Amino acid sequence: MLARGEDPQLPGAKLRLAAHLCGQDCLRALAGDVGHISGLHALLGFGRAQLNPTKANLASDWQPEGAARGLRTLASALPSVEFILQVNDETQELFRSLFQSTEPPPPNLAVLLDASCGLGVAPGRWSAPPKVVRRFGFAGGLGPDTVLQQLQRMAEACEEDHRDASVWIDMESRIRSQSAAGADCFDLMLIRQVAELVLKSGWLLKSSL
Repeated sequence: MLARGEDPQLPGAKLRLAAHLCGQDCLRALAGDVGHISGLHALLGFGRAQLNPTKANLASDWQPEGAARGLRTLASALPSVEFILQVNDETQELFRSLFQSTEPPPPNLAVLLDASCGLGVAPGRWSAPPKVVRRFGFAGGLGPDTVLQQLQRMAEACEEDHRDASVWIDMESRIRSQSAAGADCFDLMLIRQVAELVLKSGWLLKSSL
């Protein structure tokens, strides 16, 4: 029997899993439904959970103040899980309620800057992240053919106020391919290509300076 997050090809090794909460799962998270999200956590063993409260992700029926209260409740109840709020035009009010109110944001709450709302579209330029955010990711149209150019643009966006921030990139649409049977698959070879490109480019060294 496999433990949660264990790779069947590497017994004893653990995968670091992230959940993507959309639709009703996302709405229940925004409502502060600790029991439901705790159940998913117990079942899957994820260490991070990305919240996608947008129309594109079938989770747009919420109010900012109530959703902020719900997320604070959820983050407090599950302190070992990092919750990630997708930030775009649709979620700006929720972001402000969490990060720009008199009450500080939960310490286990980060943000994902994705103007395309998960549709995989890279912007011509990245807006500078809000100064109050110190842990965040960039997403939108990232893959082997775009990652180096986009890393440069991200660095330019972060140059002034976020040199000490923790930053990651999130990829989805451009790291998928079709199997021989025509199934849409997460492609580890494309992931390897991205990793090798970033390693050879020296970006890992630059990010540690």
